[in-house]
Amino acid sequence: MILVIDDHKDIVWLIKETLSSEYRIQEAYNAEEALEFLKQYTPALIITDIMMPNIDGLELISLIKGNKYTRHIPLIIVSAKISDQEQAAGLNIGADAYLTKPFSPTVLLSVVNRLMINQRELKEYFYSPESAYQYTEGQLLHQEDKEFLDAVTAIVKENINKEGLGPELIAGALNINTRILYRRFKKISTMTPSDFIKDYRLTYAAQLLVNTNMSVQEIIYNVGISNKSYFYREFARKYSMTPKEYRTKEA
Repeated sequence: MILVIDDHKDIVWLIKETLSSEYRIQEAYNAEEALEFLKQYTPALIITDIMMPNIDGLELISLIKGNKYTRHIPLIIVSAKISDQEQAAGLNIGADAYLTKPFSPTVLLSVVNRLMINQRELKEYFYSPESAYQYTEGQLLHQEDKEFLDAVTAIVKENINKEGLGPELIAGALNINTRILYRRFKKISTMTPSDFIKDYRLTYAAQLLVNTNMSVQEIIYNVGISNKSYFYREFARKYSMTPKEYRTKEA
């Protein structure tokens, strides 16, 4: 859903005509309407004018970008203000793109598509299990340790849906014994191999909740966990919410 904010109804209509074949559009005709909407919903992208009564576009953007729950939303300015200084002010305050009126519908659609793709790719990476293991406790891994952890991650990923996935399987795949595996983990992480597997499974489950339409039961099966109660308990421990709540919040 895209939120379009402009006090000129003809501009809102034109933007809606341009985008509605690909996106669902929510209209707002002033900043106050937009802020009320944002209290209840989180659009995928915002398009706003600058010159509006009462709260102008720049103040509105400041409020959006100053809120931790909305600052991540991509934002496009479409404005009659065309000077370099005015455009720079909009971009400096947090807009991702600035189009001047009269704007090209083709260009607007291209900019929207690009920002939506960027947002989706960022989200997919953020919720991928691999992204969680580039650092260990905030420290970059030594190359040798990173290669070891990458190898472990690849083994876990390949066997994620197997109930028998455990330290013994990983050690066997690496041609080392479990004692050496535990020693290597102790060197680079506070997690044991078993904890690593569990955390990876839960992270992968969170990714599936966000990026697929699988049921929770299907996801439990796909991450190799047989005990439903155990999954719900450990998921809540990691994310402080149920899988259903997580899907609703992050979708």
